[in-house]
Amino acid sequence: MPPPKKPAARGKRPQGKKSPQGKKGTQRAKPAQAARTSQSNRTGKSAGPAEGSAPKPVPAAELPEADRVVEPTGQAADERKAKREAARQERIAAAKKKQKAKRRKRILIAAAVAVALAGGIAFAMQRSAADKAAAAQAAKAAGCGPILTFDNQGREHLGPNATYNNYNSNPPTSGPHNPSPAPWGSYPDPVEKERLVHNLEHGGIVIYHKDLPDPQVDRLESFVDSYRDAVISTPDDSIDKPLVITSWTRMQKCERFSQQAVEGYIDEWCGKGPEKVATCRR
Repeated sequence: MPPPKKPAARGKRPQGKKSPQGKKGTQRAKPAQAARTSQSNRTGKSAGPAEGSAPKPVPAAELPEADRVVEPTGQAADERKAKREAARQERIAAAKKKQKAKRRKRILIAAAVAVALAGGIAFAMQRSAADKAAAAQAAKAAGCGPILTFDNQGREHLGPNATYNNYNSNPPTSGPHNPSPAPWGSYPDPVEKERLVHNLEHGGIVIYHKDLPDPQVDRLESFVDSYRDAVISTPDDSIDKPLVITSWTRMQKCERFSQQAVEGYIDEWCGKGPEKVATCRR
C-alpha cells in the first residue's frame, strides 16, 4: 500500500499554478465592467464616450447618399468652372442682343417718323402752293385787284359812342376804334366802322358788299357763318366795288363774290392783327 501524500507546507506555492492574488486581482476588475453592462441593460442604450470627449466622425461612406458632399478636384473642378463661365457668357450675349434689337427698333421708328414728317411737310408745302395758285386764279376770275397795303394809324380807343372820320382808307383798315368789337358773323344791316376796326385789331377779316345779287349775298353770308370766329360780313353803300375784303392794314377789292378767292385771302391774312384773338377756324 502506498504511503499517503503529505500536505504542502504553508508559505510555499506549487510551481506552475497562479497565485491566489492574481485570481483575486482579475476578479476585482470584473465588477466595474459588470456594473456598466448592467447599467446599459437597464437604460437600453450602449455606453457612449465619456462626457466632454469629442464624438468620433462618421465616415463619408456610411452617410446617406443625399448628405454626402463630394468636392470636385482636379479636372472635374475645372470643367464645372468652365461650364459656369460659358453659361454666364451666353446670358451676357443674349442681353446684349436684346438691347441691340431694341435700339435698332427705336432707330427704325424714329427714321419712319422723320420720313413721314418730311413727306407731310413737303406735301403741305406743295398743297399750300397749289392752293395759293388756285386762289389767285379764282381772284382773277372774280375781278379782284391786287392786295393794297396802308399805313398803320394806331390802336387808340375812342369813347363808347364816338365816331372817327380821318381813316386813310375806305373802308378803314387801322386807326382809332370803339372799345367794344362787333360779334362775329354775317349782318343784314350796316355795322359801325369804328367797331369793325376793333375786329381787325384782333386779327379778324371784315367783308363789305354793295349791290351784289341776292344769290351771291346768300352764299357770302352762309360762308361767313361757317367760321367759328374771325370773319364778319356787312353791307356798305360807301364802298366803290361790289365786294371789299379787309384785314389789319390790308384790303382787296373784287367785282363779285368767289368763295375760293375769299378763302385764299382769309388763309393768307387772318390772325395777322396786333392782337391774336381770332382763331380763324371753322
